[in-house]
Amino acid sequence: MAKVLSLQVKISTRQTMMMKQVKPMKAGISDDGQAHILRRFDEDMRKLQKRVLKMGRLVRDQMVNLQGAYSGDDEDAAEQVIEGDRSVDALEVKVDKFIVRLLARRSPVGGDLRYIVTASRIVTDLERLGDETVQMARVLETEYGNLGQCKGRAIEDEVRELLLLLIELFDQAMQAFRDYDYRAAKELATGKTGPDGELQQRIQELTSCTLVQKDDVSHAVNLVLILRSMERGMRYVQNIGEHIIYLATGKDVRHKGV
Repeated sequence: MAKVLSLQVKISTRQTMMMKQVKPMKAGISDDGQAHILRRFDEDMRKLQKRVLKMGRLVRDQMVNLQGAYSGDDEDAAEQVIEGDRSVDALEVKVDKFIVRLLARRSPVGGDLRYIVTASRIVTDLERLGDETVQMARVLETEYGNLGQCKGRAIEDEVRELLLLLIELFDQAMQAFRDYDYRAAKELATGKTGPDGELQQRIQELTSCTLVQKDDVSHAVNLVLILRSMERGMRYVQNIGEHIIYLATGKDVRHKGV
């Protein structure tokens, strides 16, 4: 009887030790798996940023080529602007598809979701800015040297300087996106930057010049088309500032009073 009791005690002790050694299985994904998913998500977010910045560089190249075309230094510059638009459009489609997959696979929330939404909105405005640049290039192809003068200066020279201001404003916008700079974005969105104010003033001055070009209505109309494209381009750059404010604060400031 004593031997039986002793055997039962040994078995019971062994079972207890085995139970202590066995760790309960956790439901769901392991810690390593979770870390891997987070790393992949971070990589995807970096890819998204790189693609938006790349699209920004392509649009900037369009504006630089257009500026060169208005200076008369490169006869093929206007055509390069138009051809460059294909690359911008193709990248927009690529980024849109990437964003859709990212939303479907990762189901982001909070700041991550705002970043993706912001990137999507910026891409849309970049594509529109590229379209306006193409519009100005098309006018230039038929009107270079025929746009007249404003206050004794060739209109082409005035437009070229406007483009330099727009490029400067654009650089500030993309830098704010790259650096997550809320203060710079706010200045852009409210039109308080130096290039912004000067750009608006110069556009108004050139618009007034069109009113006195009664001798050639077609040239005046083409100048108006250029200036309206310039105004819309400036607005798209300001939009980028508004999108960054949304990214930083979660507040949509695109429409006042809404």
